[in-house]
Amino acid sequence: MAAAPGLAWVTHPRHLPAAPAGRVVVVDVAFAAGAQWKSKTKKVIDALGERLVLWIDHHEHKEGWAQYRDDARFVLVPNKVAHGSPELVTRERVLAAGPVDVIMAHADFDGVVAAAKWLKGGVEPWPGADEDARAVDSPGRGHALTERGARFAYAFDEASVAYKQAREHALLTKVTLAMASGESDLGLDEELDGLAKAARASEQAARARAAREGELAAPGVFLVKVDERPDNRTRRNLLVYAEERALIGALLEPDPQGGHWLIATTFDERLDLSEVEGFEGGRSDYRFARAHAGGGEQIAALAAYARRFA
Repeated sequence: MAAAPGLAWVTHPRHLPAAPAGRVVVVDVAFAAGAQWKSKTKKVIDALGERLVLWIDHHEHKEGWAQYRDDARFVLVPNKVAHGSPELVTRERVLAAGPVDVIMAHADFDGVVAAAKWLKGGVEPWPGADEDARAVDSPGRGHALTERGARFAYAFDEASVAYKQAREHALLTKVTLAMASGESDLGLDEELDGLAKAARASEQAARARAAREGELAAPGVFLVKVDERPDNRTRRNLLVYAEERALIGALLEPDPQGGHWLIATTFDERLDLSEVEGFEGGRSDYRFARAHAGGGEQIAALAAYARRFA
């Protein structure tokens, strides 16, 4: 019996691990934003060569994806079509791929479920896991999240903040293997429950903060400004609150290297935020841009775009 594939986790599209040895499948890993995909993403793709079995993703990158549109190794489906990556991991694709040595996956709920589904031969690790992934990765789109899915998602959010990267990745590996095998582990269950409880409290704190400090900065754009760079969990919670209050939610945060970033998000699938000038990174419903002079210029551009859908 062949050994199960190893797992390699990707925290950010700009920080890909070196190309693993053997035959590799990549799931839920975006191309690096803007032109950076040429020096970051393409470098790994070229290093893998024919050892890259499949690259499955739903974070649209118009320039990068165009280079691989006719390459059978790539399954690239925009988020507007695939609200979560696991739905793209099918039994047919796993079977056609044959044995693989490493699964490279995004270090989040969507990536974990996709990796576990691959290990199970394209079968959901629990009934409704694909829908849970859609609900977590594409909130506000009408997807239902089960308590089981929420527990994992909250726990992973907390681990991304509370744990050092090696410990976080070790947890993701342990959970992925448990999902794939269906085996229960009392110690793991207790750890996940504790992490999830802390994450739920942080979510409530972030939403309360957004309510206090956010404002309708322009018609169709609800903006939250922060004075420090938030962790990924807090950033997501602030943006979800903002999205609930306008066509476009926005977050202005400082860049540790200087200046600011403006992140824009939307629940509305009519919008493609990549069409707003200057917002080069992300996917159609989540984009970011360098902000100048408090982000006034970028907010005005978002408001002008929002008016087209009012």
